Amino acid sequence: MSNYAPVEPIPGPHEWAPTATLPPEITLRLLADIDVIAQRMTRRIASELALPAQFRSIGYLRSVTVACRDALRTLVRLLRDGRGLRTGDLQRLGSMGAQQAEMGVPLEVLLAAYRLAARVVWRELIGESAGLDMLPRATVIAVTGQVLEYLDEISGAVGSAYLETRERLMRRRDLDRDRILQRLVAGDVSPELRRLAAASDLDLQPPYLVLACSIATDEEGALEAALRPLGVLTVGDQPGTWIALVPGRTGAARILDEAERAAAEAGTVRWGIGPVAAALEDVAEAARRAREALQVGARLEPAARVWDDAAVGVFATMATDPESMRRFVGHTLGAVLATPPSRSGPLLETLEALLATPSLNEAAAALGLHRHTVVYRIRRLAELGVDLEAPAAPHRFWLALQCLRLLPEGG
Repeated sequence: MSNYAPVEPIPGPHEWAPTATLPPEITLRLLADIDVIAQRMTRRIASELALPAQFRSIGYLRSVTVACRDALRTLVRLLRDGRGLRTGDLQRLGSMGAQQAEMGVPLEVLLAAYRLAARVVWRELIGESAGLDMLPRATVIAVTGQVLEYLDEISGAVGSAYLETRERLMRRRDLDRDRILQRLVAGDVSPELRRLAAASDLDLQPPYLVLACSIATDEEGALEAALRPLGVLTVGDQPGTWIALVPGRTGAARILDEAERAAAEAGTVRWGIGPVAAALEDVAEAARRAREALQVGARLEPAARVWDDAAVGVFATMATDPESMRRFVGHTLGAVLATPPSRSGPLLETLEALLATPSLNEAAAALGLHRHTVVYRIRRLAELGVDLEAPAAPHRFWLALQCLRLLPEGG
């Protein structure tokens, strides 16, 4: 017997009342012909339905015949004995839906087969006998109702078991895929991992553009649903971060656009763009650089939403040596940082505005200050050793500001 999860009994109004009965001579004939009728049903299913090629094998069609035989025998006995459909019958027959889900039969094929089988059942059990006037009209009407209700009950039980099993299989498949991708991102490219990927229908075909993504937890499902049709493989990475492997044929711009559409609120998705992984062996390193681009870029340019490793990767390398950055910042801006925060903060903001704009007037406008206030701060910066007129000074001070952002707690 099947070891699938049993279908829950259908309560109350749907419990079967005692059925109308068929005459003994008819039920005996039907029971004797069960195998022939079941085979006939199978042939019609095979000939009239567009079954996928893998479900036209002798083994699969034999399983269909077995299911038809079981359902027919149960129905005939119900109509012979006049008893209702019992919970055990419903659970046993409904398990066929779980079996079909395990085999990968499309639900639309399964339902079409049941519709076709219903026509065959009615003709074999009732139509022929009624046409030969072997059944009184009242019995035909009563038995027809019982047969239709029986088929509805079985179809519902099969459909329920099918959907429950498919959902369980999909969850298991997704968990298996996640474990495989997590191992890949961590650097595992062993033959075992490749075998597991093939067994899980996970087609790993580099090159991949590797992205790191930060997104709110309640938006992760929408993001994954938007990217999966594009062939993008996504996997949870660190808390709050996902890694996306984008097939070589799909551009990063399209992925970012789809992610924005999927996000429930504009601007909640942040991306780090890593390099292209030409082979599976390159995925882990590309993921590391994409992750660092996301983390470092968020510190350097908090207002941005996308940071490319090609642009910020050098800062990620610098961030691995905070002590050297701290010494450089102290040497370049130490006198400014030694003043109380109420003074050092405005001076650093002014320095940044001066480096980001072409003129003093534009710096004042960007800061929302009067020009004379900016002139005063420039003079104060010069007293603290920040002279922007010296050769290469703007580059040195700009780099010091970037290092200051990268240091834990701002230094």
